[in-house]
Amino acid sequence: MNRTLATAHALPGRSGRLSRRWHARAALSVAAIATTAACSDTAVPFFDAPTTVPTSTTGVQNAVTGLFSGARTDVTEYVRLAGSYGRDMLWFISAAPVEVTIAGGLTPVSPGNFAFNNAWDNEYRQAKEANTIVASLAKVPAYSPAQAAAITGVVQTVKALMFMMLAETRDTLGIPLYTIVNNPAAAPYCNKDVWAYIVALLDSANTSLNAAGPIPLPVVLPPGFAAVGQTASPSTAQGSFAAFNRALAGKAGLELAYAIARNSVSTHPTPTSPGNPDVNALTRADSALTHSALYNPAVIAPPVAGPFPLDAFGVYHNFSGQAGDQQNGVFTAYFNFDALWDLQNDVDTLNDLRWKNKFVPDLNPVQVAQYAGVSDARNYLPYSTVSSPIPIVRAEELALVRAQIRLGLGDLAGATALINLVHQQAGGFTTPLTIPQTYTAVRDSLLKEQRISTVEEASGDRMIALRMYHLEAVADTTWQARSGPDAVVVAGLGGPSVVTDYHTTVSPIPVNEYTARGGAYVPQCP
Repeated sequence: MNRTLATAHALPGRSGRLSRRWHARAALSVAAIATTAACSDTAVPFFDAPTTVPTSTTGVQNAVTGLFSGARTDVTEYVRLAGSYGRDMLWFISAAPVEVTIAGGLTPVSPGNFAFNNAWDNEYRQAKEANTIVASLAKVPAYSPAQAAAITGVVQTVKALMFMMLAETRDTLGIPLYTIVNNPAAAPYCNKDVWAYIVALLDSANTSLNAAGPIPLPVVLPPGFAAVGQTASPSTAQGSFAAFNRALAGKAGLELAYAIARNSVSTHPTPTSPGNPDVNALTRADSALTHSALYNPAVIAPPVAGPFPLDAFGVYHNFSGQAGDQQNGVFTAYFNFDALWDLQNDVDTLNDLRWKNKFVPDLNPVQVAQYAGVSDARNYLPYSTVSSPIPIVRAEELALVRAQIRLGLGDLAGATALINLVHQQAGGFTTPLTIPQTYTAVRDSLLKEQRISTVEEASGDRMIALRMYHLEAVADTTWQARSGPDAVVVAGLGGPSVVTDYHTTVSPIPVNEYTARGGAYVPQCP
């Protein structure tokens, strides 16, 4: 992939934004920063539509603060959609039953459906913010070359995270890469080339962080990034931002390997075969992940009962109830966002400490009566307050990402060891699973551990895995049930013979994007 993919500038997306159901857009307070500004600097917080960055360290800090604040804007919508697509949770709200019927796969998805404009134009806007910040650094004489390189690496990594959200919600539909061609009317790129771009962007950011070296970061990051907010590099050092970059690169490389495989029928995985995920991409992903200080299987332990604590091996979007800040948007719908029987049936609910510490009974009536029976009426305890953090990456998740990489490389024993490590250390089990050393047995065991380990996190891991392994129709069986609680609901809807499950795992391209292109949206694979 050409380096221009990682360095060219982005234009904002042309899609409009539907009203946010879950949270109002709000600015992160930067009062403490503003009080240190020189008279010639703006003290106005830097939000979503920058034109210039004041050429001072205060101006850049405000801009970086705004970038991290804006990066949270769509995360609760992403969490909700990923949970729905993975058939883990659904938002049972009588005022909007489409939150069940569309996201849950009862109604086919088409452009313009309900809130699917989210995770789109905001991500392009943050990418433009990142470009504007980088372009301003040469005009700030107070920064040394190393400090400018450190800030460049930080904001390029956040930019890559924004494109990961776009690619993960749209998957095979592809997305426009305005950063390459500087033309909003240009054809969108197909999935494999989008992921190649993201990997190149992360590598470019890592190059900048390494060029900066082990210097203290010249900008202050939000509390959720404390584990990686001390130095620029190296990635193997605890506290370095490069550790976050390499963790994302491990995941992005995994997704690139399967995007390449899924681009051809002859290499696409099937429900019974591994296909041919790209070995080079997997090998690079494995190297990136194991060079991240965040990858530390030894620290994995059962979750606490309550919101995620910020820890030294995780990176989080943080929220608060303070004036001017964003609240955890999942909490806004907390008592209507319930787990499904499909999830419970995949978990050892009597013994698994992940289930016991993450889920509590929902004492409120589940809305949307005709569909409520597919829920086991449990709420997700980690998001029980307005200030509950939402994980981006954690050591537990990264161990399972590496298990996926090892599985893709055909290393069944290596994948099994990581699966059992998570099963025992996070689940609290004293004995390992007995997993037959076949592709399907290891894959299925991995999916079960991944499901309960990363449910409702901003990684979208189960949604992504179902697509990668071509298991949408196999794993999503809620509306085709012939026994158990789901079957009662399905019978009330007319029975499995007349209820169609569309196994939805992809958000449509926003209708305004189609409109701006004259109704034509055809991805290109250059």
